[in-house]
Amino acid sequence: MRAYKLKKLKRVHAVHFTPDGARLLAVGGAEARLVDAAGWLDLATGENGGRIEKYATCAAVDPALTRYAVGGEDAGARRIALEWTALDGPVEWHRFTGPKVIPSPRHNVSGLAFDPTGARLAVGYSRRGGARGRPSRPVQKLSVVDRNTGEARAELPTEFEACVMSFSADGARLAATGGIDGDTRVAVFDVGTRERLFTFEPPATVTRVARFLPDNRVVVANGRDVYVLPAAGDPPQFTLAGHPKQVNAVAVAPGGRRLLTASHDGSIRTWDASTGEAGPAFDWNIGAVTALAFSPDGLTCAAAGLNGKVVVWDVDA
Repeated sequence: MRAYKLKKLKRVHAVHFTPDGARLLAVGGAEARLVDAAGWLDLATGENGGRIEKYATCAAVDPALTRYAVGGEDAGARRIALEWTALDGPVEWHRFTGPKVIPSPRHNVSGLAFDPTGARLAVGYSRRGGARGRPSRPVQKLSVVDRNTGEARAELPTEFEACVMSFSADGARLAATGGIDGDTRVAVFDVGTRERLFTFEPPATVTRVARFLPDNRVVVANGRDVYVLPAAGDPPQFTLAGHPKQVNAVAVAPGGRRLLTASHDGSIRTWDASTGEAGPAFDWNIGAVTALAFSPDGLTCAAAGLNGKVVVWDVDA
């Protein structure tokens, strides 16, 4: 196990390995609900570099780690429609422009997720309707847009604010839920037909993760438990229980054979994704764990949490 420290990144929301496994990109902020910055960590030297600062509600990184997109409110002063900058290059923020750009200044972005190709971006947002000057209830929207222009490619039916989202391995499906302060339901959509395939309603009050296994099963972290849902949306295939506190993060091994779950209790647990059988558990003494990732070859894992603490360790093939 190797331990690292991220500078000026109080709480890590997500970690991403580079394709060669040599570096990590960490995204975080001062609290669970906001994003402040993204930064690189060199795993050979422990050096921090390439910090990108931007105060926003949500962020997403494309699979190739070339583009960093943010959306939401900028320091509460104005609205960000949707912006991006290149990773590993000069920080130049670009707004999406195009014939059917969403969102506009009348919209507030709540969640973002790139598809596996990096060509499309799922955007959860709310739009205020009604006449100008008259307060109205926000209308929740969920769209899949072109990553270069922001032009809508698909509008998906939702009644709740989509804050946490992920695409299936083939990009054909999208899972969405409300995140830390939102609706606990998980909705799964067929992006091509623009239909909702099913909705799962877990029992606890916070759903932090909704992501796919390679075979289109869905992994849902709700409260202290993790549910594995069949691709057809029937009742859970099994429940992964054992964390005494809320589960904050889930990582899926390449190929989908194993899962990692991490909790506010500081522990990281491993599971067989086919049977739900529990494997080894770890506690690296970094406190609450808020982010997890497998390296592209599946042989290394990273965990991060509060106060910029990061650990990396090797796992069996």
